[in-house]
Amino acid sequence: MLLNAPLAWSAGPSEQDALIARLAKPAPATIAFTEVRFSKLLRAPLIVAGDLGYSGPESLDRRVTTPYREHTAIRGESVKVERDGEKPRSFALKHAPELRGLLSGFSAMLSGDAASLRKTFEVDMTGNDDAWTLKLTPLDSKARRRLQLIEVNGRQSEPRCFSMTTADGASSVLLLGNATMEPVLPEVTLVALQRRCAG
Repeated sequence: MLLNAPLAWSAGPSEQDALIARLAKPAPATIAFTEVRFSKLLRAPLIVAGDLGYSGPESLDRRVTTPYREHTAIRGESVKVERDGEKPRSFALKHAPELRGLLSGFSAMLSGDAASLRKTFEVDMTGNDDAWTLKLTPLDSKARRRLQLIEVNGRQSEPRCFSMTTADGASSVLLLGNATMEPVLPEVTLVALQRRCAG
């Protein structure tokens, strides 16, 4: 049984299925996050914090509470963004591959649905129960033009980080749940965050 034995360093579909099944959480589910974005256009990393709310396969809410207040609601193929002091914006999910990747990956994991995850991503898993990594590469060539890779780090049945790398080299790291307990310093580097996620 997977809980009692370490995963192979390069896990096959059955081990992947067992891990993903263990990640399942009944909807509705909410988890705290701290997101750090790195981009050539930013002089310093952009750090925001809040919570993610999952209500089902096509429903995800991203609520930012620090340093500003913003609510992004994904419902099916529609996205609505409301930020304090600004006019609400709405757009189609197809125009935001990063959000689609977040929704697809998050939904499949929280529903424990490995088959659904493989419909959207090539799945590769390495590590063991104490430190595992899921690498999700979009299968759709159009999606890969924007979203290159999603990497999920965790231990046991707890995902710790959800990292995304875009085709233009920008990166964002979502620290989840217990991984958000330690503050993120303004001068944090991507390498430091990757170490924190792996640990």
